[in-house]
Amino acid sequence: MKTAAALFLFASTFVNAQDLVAVAPDKAKVEYEDSRVRVVRLKLAPNEVLPMHDRPARVVVSLAASNVRILRPDGTSSEVRTAPGTVAWSEPARRSVQNLDAPLENVIVELKMAKEPAKALAAPPNPRPEGYLDEPLHRWAFENQYVRVYDVRVPAGATTGFHKHAYDTVFVQVTEEISSEQLQGEPWGKPEKYPAGEAAFSMDSKKLRVHRVRNEGNSEFRVIAVQVK
Repeated sequence: MKTAAALFLFASTFVNAQDLVAVAPDKAKVEYEDSRVRVVRLKLAPNEVLPMHDRPARVVVSLAASNVRILRPDGTSSEVRTAPGTVAWSEPARRSVQNLDAPLENVIVELKMAKEPAKALAAPPNPRPEGYLDEPLHRWAFENQYVRVYDVRVPAGATTGFHKHAYDTVFVQVTEEISSEQLQGEPWGKPEKYPAGEAAFSMDSKKLRVHRVRNEGNSEFRVIAVQVK
C-alpha cells in the first residue's frame, strides 16, 4: 500500500513539475550558486518522496549508499542502487524519487550552461590542455565539454606531487580529511580538518594555484573534484 500511495503521489504531481529546491525546500538546500553552477545538498529519510521535478544536467556525488525508486512522467519506473562515493554525470530529466532504504545524502553540482547533451571522453585529453591537473593521486574519473572530474585518494602519511588548479572547482569530501598544504615557493601550512560530506567551491580560474597536500591523518582521505570547464 505504501508503494501504491507513493506511485500515486508521483503521478499526480508531474504536471506541475518544477525545480528541485522549489518542490522540496526541506530536503534540498543550495550551498553555492553563481552564473554557471549551483551546488545542492539533497537529504532523504527512508520512504520519503520527492515530488515530480525537473533536473538540469549535473554531476551527482553519493555520500551514502542509496536504493531509490524513480518514476518518470510516462508512468515507467525503475529502482537504482548506488554505492557510497559514487560520482556520475546525469542528463536533464523529469522524475520523482522515493527513498526505499537508509538515509540518502547527495551533493549535486548543476551545470547551468549545459545546453547540449554531454559528449563524454573515453580517456584523458591528449595533448593535455593548458592548466591541466596532472598528478598521480588525482585520478581522472570522467570528462565532457562541461566538466572534468577527479577522484582524489591520498593514503595516510602520503604527499601529493605539486600540481595546478587552473579551473573553478567544486570539492566534495567523501571522507574526513586532515591535511596540510604547501603552495609552491612557500613553507608548509598548519594541518586543517575537513569533515566528511563537506562541499566547497574554489575559484581557481581567477588565480592559478600550484600546491601539494600531505595527509596528516591515520587513514586514506578521498575527495571528488569537479572542475568547471
